[in-house]
Amino acid sequence: MIGVAEALPPSQPLYRIGYLPDPLAWPSLQYVGAGRFDDPIGRFRTLYAAEQRIGAFIESLARYRPSPGTLVELRNVVGAPDLSLLPVVPSDWWVRRCVGRFYLRDGQRWLDLREFGTREALRGELANTLVHLGLPDLDVSTVRSLNRNLTRVIARWAYDHGYNGVAYTSRFDDDLDCWAIFEGAAFRRAGPPEVILPDDPDFRETLHLFNLHF
Repeated sequence: MIGVAEALPPSQPLYRIGYLPDPLAWPSLQYVGAGRFDDPIGRFRTLYAAEQRIGAFIESLARYRPSPGTLVELRNVVGAPDLSLLPVVPSDWWVRRCVGRFYLRDGQRWLDLREFGTREALRGELANTLVHLGLPDLDVSTVRSLNRNLTRVIARWAYDHGYNGVAYTSRFDDDLDCWAIFEGAAFRRAGPPEVILPDDPDFRETLHLFNLHF
């Protein structure tokens, strides 16, 4: 299709943070539908990974930040809140998880949602969906927003058109590249899982960036 770009798999491994003992295991079908590029009708599963190791930590730990509503409530009660007093990250988070590394095998197709042409082509392809969802447009803001209804439709479209997954930019930082790997895609593990220690540099840097604490 004119305008749709295919991403080239990175030469370096992708990183995924998942549960022990196997961070690269496909999630249970009961959890399908929660992720950004999950199948909206629950027929295939998706693994999420990042090109940058710290990106995997950022994507995994962002959910533990206090919500804006919590911050407003704290500010109204005590003034500027001392976030160091909020135990927002479970103390056993790093104990239960590990880092998986893998390479995407050649001969597969990856929809590149980072490219302008791809988004413009999908804007036409999914015009009915945009109207149905009440979205005025398809652009960077919609594909990276917290509203995942559109991105799940994009995942289904990509799967139906023979793509093995989607390459996209993290909503937290333009310099972080993420990948959604559809079930059935082939990859090669890059060694055993890496344990996460409390002094892991990427772990500690992410805690610092998000002002998170145990």
